[in-house]
Amino acid sequence: MKHVWRIVNIALVVLALWGGYNSTSPERLRQTDPDAILCLILLVITPLFTLWSVYYSIQHAKCETLRRPSWDRNAINWWYDPLQSLFIFTCIMSAMAVGSVFRLPAVGWAGLWTFAMFCCIAVGLAIGQFIAYRIFRKYIAEA
Repeated sequence: MKHVWRIVNIALVVLALWGGYNSTSPERLRQTDPDAILCLILLVITPLFTLWSVYYSIQHAKCETLRRPSWDRNAINWWYDPLQSLFIFTCIMSAMAVGSVFRLPAVGWAGLWTFAMFCCIAVGLAIGQFIAYRIFRKYIAEA
């Protein structure tokens, strides 16, 4: 089962590359209007979401230890393995940002802000994980 989850997680990241590229197509950008305020809100909310999900796992789901993330575990188990879910989600959002870069010169402001939105989510998740590792380090065990 270990190799299945590795393949699934890598496939999700590869599909996110395509998703980022596809999300900045001119047809998809017609009805969107991301801007700097949305990016700022996402940059503030995603670290808070990260901290809340780890806190919820410890306090409400009664997880006594949190395992470090790896590529060969289920990424959907938010309540009992939040670090794994956050790691894969960060990789997916980073891949979407990279995928959207390939259309940047041709898509205008809406494409630029869509790329910035993906970057803000990825950076916010990374910052949140860094803070969570510092705050909850006594709960974290090896994978």
